[in-house]
Amino acid sequence: MGGQQFPMVPGGMPGTQAPGATASLVCGIVSVAILPFACFCGFLELVSIPLGIVAAVLGFRARRRIAESMSTGNPIGGSGKALAGIITGFIAIGLGVIVGGFLLLVLVGVSTLPRFINAFPTPTP
Repeated sequence: MGGQQFPMVPGGMPGTQAPGATASLVCGIVSVAILPFACFCGFLELVSIPLGIVAAVLGFRARRRIAESMSTGNPIGGSGKALAGIITGFIAIGLGVIVGGFLLLVLVGVSTLPRFINAFPTPTP
């Protein structure tokens, strides 16, 4: 029974992922996905921007843990997920600020519209 032992194949065993990498990716994707609905419901801006911030923070923390694990010789994965979470988080923050500013301008414009309509006198015959 002295059978030949087979060597371990790289990638055969699932590796460990950095804590927060997947959560960063999910938060980033959700925050970007709900942005189109913010045009119809202004309160979704209050959800999308904080989710983008959470995604970016979790992504940076996961990338730091991955870098620390590389220096100790016990590398962990999830760097791509963490980077995607950072990117989608910043996209959500940027677009959220732009859409929020646009909605604020529309709201101010609509609220001041009656003043401009009544500013011009109507001609009398």
